[in-house]
Amino acid sequence: MTTFGIELEYMIVDRQTLDVRPICDRVLFEAAGYEASDIEFGDVAWSNELALHVIEIKSNGPTDTLEGWPQRFSAHVRRINEILGEHDACLLPGGMHPWMNPDRDFQLWPHDNGAIYAAFDRIFDCRGHGWANLQSVHLNLSFEDDASF
Repeated sequence: MTTFGIELEYMIVDRQTLDVRPICDRVLFEAAGYEASDIEFGDVAWSNELALHVIEIKSNGPTDTLEGWPQRFSAHVRRINEILGEHDACLLPGGMHPWMNPDRDFQLWPHDNGAIYAAFDRIFDCRGHGWANLQSVHLNLSFEDDASF
């Protein structure tokens, strides 16, 4: 049976100016009540990403259907936007920020696993648009055997 892993990455921006707001750690803290890089809400989880201005909403483990996921993710987008509203911020829809300057606006995630992100940055210089100015959807497919592959 094929299973799926679904991941949606969103950029956090100022609600008035739409400038990048590197406050993912605050959102996760306020939702969890403690410093966290991942929070589980049943079949949905939130997590940090490389950049402090990006938050990920994902299926919490493999799922055998895509049915119902748009509604689940929409509910979590609303929940995150409620938290962000307290900071005059919101999630930015779309694939990338139109005027973000990665040299100026990019900040690495400094908390749990921060050393890993620092190594990535040292090796790849993550201030480029492909690393820092990116929002994406990942659909992970399972491959149990040669036939399913």
